[in-house]
Amino acid sequence: MAGTAPRGALRNVFCHFRRPQEGFPEMLLQSMTSDPIARNSDLVSLFRDVAAAAPERAALSAEDDRVTYRRLDAWSDAVARILLTEGVRPGDRVALRMTPGAEAIVAILAILKCGAAYVPVDLRNPVSRSDFILADSGASALIGEPYEGCAVTRVVRTAAVAECRDARPEPVTDAGEAVRPGADDTAYVIYTSGTTGNPKGVPVRHANVLALLTGAPSVFDFTEDDRWLLFHSLSFDFSVWEIWGPFSTGAELVVLPHWAARTPEQYLSVIIDRGVTVINQTPTAFLALTEAAVRGGRDVSGLRYVIFGGEKLTAPMLRPWAKAFGLDRPRLVNGYGITETTVFTTFEEIGEAYLTQDTSVIGRALPSFRTRVVGDDGRDVALGETGELWLAGAQLAEGYLRRPELTAEKFPVVTDGGTGESVRYYRSGDLVSELPDGRFAYEGRADLQVKLRGYRIELSDIETAVRRHDDVVDAVVTVREFKPGDLRLVCAYVAREGSATTTARELRDHIKTLLPAYMHPARYLRLPGLPRTVNGKVDRAAVARSWEEEVARS
Repeated sequence: MAGTAPRGALRNVFCHFRRPQEGFPEMLLQSMTSDPIARNSDLVSLFRDVAAAAPERAALSAEDDRVTYRRLDAWSDAVARILLTEGVRPGDRVALRMTPGAEAIVAILAILKCGAAYVPVDLRNPVSRSDFILADSGASALIGEPYEGCAVTRVVRTAAVAECRDARPEPVTDAGEAVRPGADDTAYVIYTSGTTGNPKGVPVRHANVLALLTGAPSVFDFTEDDRWLLFHSLSFDFSVWEIWGPFSTGAELVVLPHWAARTPEQYLSVIIDRGVTVINQTPTAFLALTEAAVRGGRDVSGLRYVIFGGEKLTAPMLRPWAKAFGLDRPRLVNGYGITETTVFTTFEEIGEAYLTQDTSVIGRALPSFRTRVVGDDGRDVALGETGELWLAGAQLAEGYLRRPELTAEKFPVVTDGGTGESVRYYRSGDLVSELPDGRFAYEGRADLQVKLRGYRIELSDIETAVRRHDDVVDAVVTVREFKPGDLRLVCAYVAREGSATTTARELRDHIKTLLPAYMHPARYLRLPGLPRTVNGKVDRAAVARSWEEEVARS
């Protein structure tokens, strides 16, 4: 891997301009031949390369079970052969419906080794959402646990994966030919919230993930001695980073036991007892972790990195930790990213200055990105002004599955006025301003999309679901801060005339059948009508005031 980043500041290999170095990542791939990330063009080859270099190192640990790279490679090979026997072929999409654990990691590797892509389906999803994902993705098989009425008939259950644990190493072949994915093959499809009431699938290629991993050494000094914690749902792309961060460096992936996710105290105990050095957190989860660590007087110096993502990070969220533990060890790094740009786009290391600023600084883009800050007129804004962040580069996803019109809208191809070349961008929908030193400050959303606890949520998606209730005429969903850092979804609704019995409990039961738990409003408020602006649009500020009045009365 590349050299070590100096303490207290990010390494200065970041490009301070709005376009990447010419020839990146090709230049890097040619010069870093000793680096397995640079030497390989797909995730399977990368994993095999790392496993061959350190076969007896621990790759994965779950509870008291520790699996070496050699064993994990052979185990996933055996499961890949089962999938091929079941008819899975290169280019297929395979649904993954499993609890995060050793078997799930093996399943991911096995799917990739077939040349297929995995499509995570959260076990907590309502049946209607799971049905949609399976149908929309065209999944040819499912690995894990099917549910009643599941339309996919080719199923490899979790127990079958577990039975392959001690399999002997054998090549993965299809009709005698070795199977290997290509750089442009899809590695996974993650579904994000959509404005129509249905989620949209984002196919991400092997090359996209490798570009992310290639850029990581410009910020971090990860080593083979690190232990990363798998904390997040496989349906959240934070998990991609949590899995391939260690697997790209020969480090160990520690799976958080199910019981330890119940309280921050148990979670913290796993971090300390297992010697975890790298954790990834949403700011909301970090607040709870901070309270547990301070209250229990725990020693967190074994951690090397806490990496944030999934939500806006503000100074008040960090001050209690900084006061108790300082900022030297672990290092705190704020990350900003989007599923469509492969997990992370920018990073900012947290220093003392961050604790006193009013803005949420998200840092500079990774080296492979080209960035623009675009105003309402479609032109780049002046330095320091607010506009929408547009992104181009090797981490951009293919677009949206089966959504050509939305893909064209969100991934426009623009002619560079200086060079005349055609550049494909992703319109993030996030408002930023560029600081004089090339870093970005996050200013908010340009639409009704929010991020809570790491999940990107279209508020209109929830509103559509609430309106499906027979007695609801209209609904508005907003985000309210119940206490510092505790952001939750709240819903104000208008009921059909004569339906005086419609209650919050009924709406909660209704929503449970349509949306996953992270999209459920915490509170409901019935209004006689939704306030409107002079141009007839819903006055969301007035709705927010209604909530404050309701809280004052209660």
